Amino acid sequence: MADAESLTHAFMRSHPAEAARVLEAVSAPEAAALLARVPARLGAPVLGAMLPGSAARCLEALAEERALEVLGGQATQPLVAVLRQVPEPGRSRLIAGLPTAAGLASKLLLGFAEEAVGAWTDSDVIALPAPTAAHAALERVRHAEAVVLRVFVTGEARRLEGWVPIAALLRAPDSATLGSLMTRPEAVLAANAPLTGALAHPGWERASALPVVEPGNRLIGVLTRDALTRALRSVARPAGGATGESLLGILALGYWEMLSGIVEAAATLLPRIEAVAEAKDER
Repeated sequence: MADAESLTHAFMRSHPAEAARVLEAVSAPEAAALLARVPARLGAPVLGAMLPGSAARCLEALAEERALEVLGGQATQPLVAVLRQVPEPGRSRLIAGLPTAAGLASKLLLGFAEEAVGAWTDSDVIALPAPTAAHAALERVRHAEAVVLRVFVTGEARRLEGWVPIAALLRAPDSATLGSLMTRPEAVLAANAPLTGALAHPGWERASALPVVEPGNRLIGVLTRDALTRALRSVARPAGGATGESLLGILALGYWEMLSGIVEAAATLLPRIEAVAEAKDER
Protein backbone atom coordinates (compact mmCIF):
# COMPACT_ATOMS: atom_id res chain seq x y z
CA MET A 1 0.00 0.00 0.00
CA ALA A 2 1.26 3.50 -0.83
CA ASP A 3 2.30 5.65 2.13
CA ALA A 4 0.22 8.58 3.34
CA GLU A 5 2.46 11.20 1.76
CA SER A 6 2.26 9.59 -1.68
CA LEU A 7 -1.52 9.33 -1.44
CA THR A 8 -1.79 12.95 -0.37
CA HIS A 9 0.31 14.01 -3.35
CA ALA A 10 -1.94 11.96 -5.63
CA PHE A 11 -5.02 13.55 -4.08
CA MET A 12 -3.70 17.08 -4.56
CA ARG A 13 -2.57 16.31 -8.10
CA SER A 14 -5.87 14.75 -9.19
CA HIS A 15 -8.32 16.85 -7.15
CA PRO A 16 -6.82 20.31 -6.50
CA ALA A 17 -10.23 21.95 -6.07
CA GLU A 18 -11.32 19.39 -3.46
CA ALA A 19 -7.98 19.72 -1.65
CA ALA A 20 -8.51 23.49 -1.67
CA ARG A 21 -11.85 23.08 0.08
CA VAL A 22 -10.13 21.03 2.81
CA LEU A 23 -7.45 23.66 3.35
CA GLU A 24 -10.04 26.44 3.49
CA ALA A 25 -11.71 24.67 6.40
CA VAL A 26 -8.63 24.65 8.66
CA SER A 27 -6.50 27.38 10.16
CA ALA A 28 -4.06 29.28 7.95
CA PRO A 29 -0.98 27.97 9.85
CA GLU A 30 -2.14 24.36 9.37
CA ALA A 31 -2.82 24.90 5.66
CA ALA A 32 0.50 26.71 5.21
CA ALA A 33 2.36 23.89 6.97
CA LEU A 34 1.05 21.45 4.39
CA LEU A 35 1.88 23.73 1.44
CA ALA A 36 5.37 24.18 2.85
CA ARG A 37 6.15 20.46 2.73
CA VAL A 38 4.65 19.39 -0.59
CA PRO A 39 6.26 20.12 -3.97
CA ALA A 40 5.41 23.61 -5.24
CA ARG A 41 4.07 22.11 -8.49
CA LEU A 42 1.35 20.39 -6.42
CA GLY A 43 0.73 23.24 -4.01
CA ALA A 44 0.33 25.90 -6.68
CA PRO A 45 -2.89 24.53 -8.29
CA VAL A 46 -4.41 23.94 -4.85
CA LEU A 47 -3.61 27.48 -3.75
CA GLY A 48 -5.06 28.80 -7.02
CA ALA A 49 -8.30 26.91 -6.38
CA MET A 50 -8.74 28.34 -2.88
CA LEU A 51 -10.87 31.37 -2.10
CA PRO A 52 -8.61 34.44 -2.44
CA GLY A 53 -8.95 35.40 1.23
CA SER A 54 -8.03 31.92 2.46
CA ALA A 55 -5.14 31.69 0.00
CA ALA A 56 -3.82 35.08 1.11
CA ARG A 57 -3.81 34.02 4.76
CA CYS A 58 -1.84 30.91 3.79
CA LEU A 59 0.71 33.05 1.98
CA GLU A 60 1.14 35.25 5.03
CA ALA A 61 1.90 32.16 7.11
CA LEU A 62 4.49 30.86 4.62
CA ALA A 63 8.12 31.90 4.33
CA GLU A 64 8.42 34.48 1.56
CA GLU A 65 10.59 32.26 -0.65
CA ARG A 66 8.06 29.43 -0.46
CA ALA A 67 5.14 31.81 -1.01
CA LEU A 68 6.76 32.99 -4.25
CA GLU A 69 7.27 29.40 -5.37
CA VAL A 70 3.57 28.55 -5.12
CA LEU A 71 2.56 31.92 -6.55
CA GLY A 72 4.81 31.28 -9.54
CA GLY A 73 2.45 28.58 -10.77
CA GLN A 74 -0.56 30.91 -10.99
CA ALA A 75 -2.04 32.58 -14.04
CA THR A 76 -2.24 36.36 -13.77
CA GLN A 77 -5.92 36.69 -12.87
CA PRO A 78 -5.98 34.22 -9.93
CA LEU A 79 -2.60 35.60 -8.86
CA VAL A 80 -4.03 39.11 -8.66
CA ALA A 81 -7.16 37.91 -6.85
CA VAL A 82 -4.94 36.48 -4.09
CA LEU A 83 -2.52 39.42 -3.95
CA ARG A 84 -5.45 41.80 -3.54
CA GLN A 85 -6.18 40.13 -0.19
CA VAL A 86 -2.56 40.31 1.07
CA PRO A 87 -2.03 43.41 3.24
CA GLU A 88 0.87 45.78 2.72
CA PRO A 89 3.82 45.73 2.92
CA GLY A 90 3.69 41.99 2.26
CA ARG A 91 1.90 42.47 -1.06
CA SER A 92 4.59 44.79 -2.43
CA ARG A 93 7.35 42.41 -1.36
CA LEU A 94 5.67 39.49 -3.13
CA ILE A 95 5.10 41.52 -6.30
CA ALA A 96 8.77 42.56 -6.27
CA GLY A 97 9.77 38.89 -6.15
CA LEU A 98 7.64 37.85 -9.13
CA PRO A 99 8.98 37.58 -12.70
CA THR A 100 8.96 40.97 -14.42
CA ALA A 101 5.96 40.31 -16.69
CA ALA A 102 3.84 38.90 -13.86
CA GLY A 103 4.79 41.75 -11.57
CA LEU A 104 3.86 44.42 -14.12
CA ALA A 105 0.56 42.73 -14.95
CA SER A 106 -0.25 42.40 -11.25
CA LYS A 107 0.36 46.09 -10.64
CA LEU A 108 -1.88 46.98 -13.59
CA LEU A 109 -4.83 44.86 -12.48
CA LEU A 110 -4.46 45.78 -8.82
CA GLY A 111 -4.97 49.39 -9.88
CA PHE A 112 -8.64 48.64 -10.51
CA ALA A 113 -11.30 48.46 -7.82
CA GLU A 114 -12.23 44.91 -6.85
CA GLU A 115 -15.78 45.44 -8.18
CA ALA A 116 -14.52 46.59 -11.60
CA VAL A 117 -14.13 44.46 -14.72
CA GLY A 118 -10.43 45.30 -14.98
CA ALA A 119 -9.64 43.64 -11.64
CA TRP A 120 -10.79 40.26 -12.98
CA THR A 121 -9.39 40.48 -16.49
CA ASP A 122 -7.08 37.78 -17.82
CA SER A 123 -4.09 39.69 -19.15
CA ASP A 124 -2.32 36.53 -20.41
CA VAL A 125 -3.24 37.17 -24.05
CA ILE A 126 -1.21 37.34 -27.24
CA ALA A 127 -1.45 40.72 -28.94
CA LEU A 128 0.41 41.34 -32.21
CA PRO A 129 0.39 44.07 -34.90
CA ALA A 130 -1.67 43.66 -38.07
CA PRO A 131 1.32 43.09 -40.43
CA THR A 132 2.38 39.95 -38.48
CA ALA A 133 2.42 36.86 -40.70
CA ALA A 134 0.16 33.93 -39.80
CA HIS A 135 3.09 31.52 -39.39
CA ALA A 136 4.83 33.92 -36.99
CA ALA A 137 1.67 34.27 -34.92
CA LEU A 138 1.30 30.50 -34.74
CA GLU A 139 4.88 30.21 -33.52
CA ARG A 140 4.02 32.57 -30.66
CA VAL A 141 0.98 30.46 -29.85
CA ARG A 142 3.03 27.26 -29.75
CA HIS A 143 5.37 28.77 -27.16
CA ALA A 144 2.60 30.18 -24.97
CA GLU A 145 2.30 28.65 -21.51
CA ALA A 146 -1.49 28.96 -21.36
CA VAL A 147 -4.11 27.69 -23.80
CA VAL A 148 -4.65 30.30 -26.52
CA LEU A 149 -8.00 30.45 -28.32
CA ARG A 150 -7.48 33.71 -30.22
CA VAL A 151 -4.76 36.19 -31.14
CA PHE A 152 -5.55 39.86 -30.69
CA VAL A 153 -4.52 42.43 -33.27
CA THR A 154 -3.38 45.74 -31.85
CA GLY A 155 -1.99 48.97 -33.23
CA GLU A 156 0.00 51.77 -31.67
CA ALA A 157 -0.21 51.98 -27.85
CA ARG A 158 -1.85 48.52 -27.86
CA ARG A 159 -5.05 49.93 -29.38
CA LEU A 160 -7.42 47.05 -30.16
CA GLU A 161 -8.10 46.52 -33.86
CA GLY A 162 -9.48 42.99 -33.98
CA TRP A 163 -8.83 39.34 -33.24
CA VAL A 164 -8.10 36.11 -35.11
CA PRO A 165 -9.41 32.73 -33.85
CA ILE A 166 -6.79 29.98 -33.74
CA ALA A 167 -8.85 27.92 -36.20
CA ALA A 168 -8.51 30.72 -38.77
CA LEU A 169 -4.76 30.90 -38.19
CA LEU A 170 -4.36 27.17 -38.74
CA ARG A 171 -6.23 27.34 -42.06
CA ALA A 172 -4.47 30.45 -43.34
CA PRO A 173 -1.54 30.38 -45.80
CA ASP A 174 1.79 31.29 -44.23
CA SER A 175 1.93 34.53 -46.18
CA ALA A 176 -1.38 35.80 -44.80
CA THR A 177 -1.21 38.60 -42.25
CA LEU A 178 -3.26 39.05 -39.11
CA GLY A 179 -4.71 42.20 -40.61
CA SER A 180 -6.18 40.21 -43.50
CA LEU A 181 -7.57 37.51 -41.23
CA MET A 182 -8.92 39.49 -38.30
CA THR A 183 -12.50 40.28 -37.49
CA ARG A 184 -13.46 43.28 -35.40
CA PRO A 185 -14.91 42.34 -32.00
CA GLU A 186 -18.62 43.05 -31.94
CA ALA A 187 -18.47 44.09 -28.30
CA VAL A 188 -15.87 45.15 -25.74
CA LEU A 189 -15.97 45.75 -22.00
CA ALA A 190 -14.67 48.89 -20.32
CA ALA A 191 -12.07 48.08 -17.67
CA ASN A 192 -13.63 50.52 -15.20
CA ALA A 193 -17.16 49.19 -15.69
CA PRO A 194 -18.79 47.53 -12.64
CA LEU A 195 -19.07 43.75 -12.69
CA THR A 196 -22.85 43.91 -12.29
CA GLY A 197 -23.12 46.06 -15.41
CA ALA A 198 -20.87 43.71 -17.38
CA LEU A 199 -23.19 40.81 -16.61
CA ALA A 200 -25.99 42.53 -18.53
CA HIS A 201 -23.79 43.32 -21.56
CA PRO A 202 -25.50 42.13 -24.80
CA GLY A 203 -22.14 40.93 -26.13
CA TRP A 204 -22.50 37.69 -24.11
CA GLU A 205 -25.28 36.64 -26.46
CA ARG A 206 -22.71 36.22 -29.23
CA ALA A 207 -19.46 35.37 -27.45
CA SER A 208 -18.21 33.58 -24.33
CA ALA A 209 -15.24 35.95 -24.01
CA LEU A 210 -15.03 39.71 -24.52
CA PRO A 211 -12.00 41.99 -24.83
CA VAL A 212 -11.43 44.44 -21.99
CA VAL A 213 -10.12 47.90 -22.85
CA GLU A 214 -9.01 51.06 -21.09
CA PRO A 215 -9.81 54.56 -22.39
CA GLY A 216 -8.50 54.96 -25.92
CA ASN A 217 -9.49 51.36 -26.71
CA ARG A 218 -6.21 50.12 -25.19
CA LEU A 219 -6.39 46.33 -24.77
CA ILE A 220 -5.59 45.00 -21.30
CA GLY A 221 -6.92 41.46 -21.67
CA VAL A 222 -10.05 39.37 -21.94
CA LEU A 223 -12.90 38.43 -19.62
CA THR A 224 -14.78 35.15 -20.06
CA ARG A 225 -18.35 34.61 -18.99
CA ASP A 226 -17.20 31.94 -16.51
CA ALA A 227 -14.63 34.31 -14.99
CA LEU A 228 -17.28 37.00 -14.64
CA THR A 229 -19.58 34.58 -12.81
CA ARG A 230 -16.78 33.59 -10.43
CA ALA A 231 -15.90 37.25 -9.86
CA LEU A 232 -19.46 38.14 -8.93
CA ARG A 233 -19.63 35.22 -6.48
CA SER A 234 -16.30 36.16 -4.93
CA VAL A 235 -17.20 39.81 -4.47
CA ALA A 236 -20.57 38.88 -2.98
CA ARG A 237 -19.13 36.24 -0.62
CA PRO A 238 -18.73 37.38 2.99
CA ALA A 239 -15.14 37.72 4.19
CA GLY A 240 -13.65 35.07 6.42
CA GLY A 241 -13.25 32.09 4.12
CA ALA A 242 -14.90 28.70 4.52
CA THR A 243 -16.90 27.78 7.59
CA GLY A 244 -17.93 24.55 9.24
CA GLU A 245 -21.30 24.91 7.55
CA SER A 246 -19.73 25.01 4.08
CA LEU A 247 -17.66 21.93 4.91
CA LEU A 248 -20.79 20.08 6.02
CA GLY A 249 -22.30 21.15 2.71
CA ILE A 250 -19.49 19.36 0.93
CA LEU A 251 -20.22 16.27 3.01
CA ALA A 252 -23.90 16.50 2.11
CA LEU A 253 -23.01 16.51 -1.57
CA GLY A 254 -21.21 13.22 -1.15
CA TYR A 255 -17.71 14.67 -1.31
CA TRP A 256 -16.06 12.02 0.86
CA GLU A 257 -18.01 9.21 -0.80
CA MET A 258 -16.91 10.44 -4.23
CA LEU A 259 -13.24 10.45 -3.30
CA SER A 260 -13.55 7.19 -1.37
CA GLY A 261 -10.46 5.76 0.28
CA ILE A 262 -7.89 8.14 -1.18
CA VAL A 263 -9.30 11.01 0.89
CA GLU A 264 -9.19 9.04 4.13
CA ALA A 265 -5.60 8.07 3.45
CA ALA A 266 -4.68 11.63 2.44
CA ALA A 267 -6.25 12.99 5.61
CA THR A 268 -3.34 11.59 7.63
CA LEU A 269 -1.09 14.17 6.00
CA LEU A 270 -3.67 16.88 5.29
CA PRO A 271 -4.46 18.97 8.38
CA ARG A 272 -6.86 17.12 10.69
CA ILE A 273 -10.44 18.44 10.62
CA GLU A 274 -12.22 17.49 13.84
CA ALA A 275 -15.61 18.60 12.54
CA VAL A 276 -15.34 16.15 9.65
CA ALA A 277 -14.42 13.25 11.92
CA GLU A 278 -17.35 14.00 14.22
CA ALA A 279 -19.74 14.29 11.29
CA LYS A 280 -18.62 10.90 9.95
CA ASP A 281 -19.11 9.30 13.38
CA GLU A 282 -22.63 10.62 13.62
CA ARG A 283 -23.75 9.18 10.31
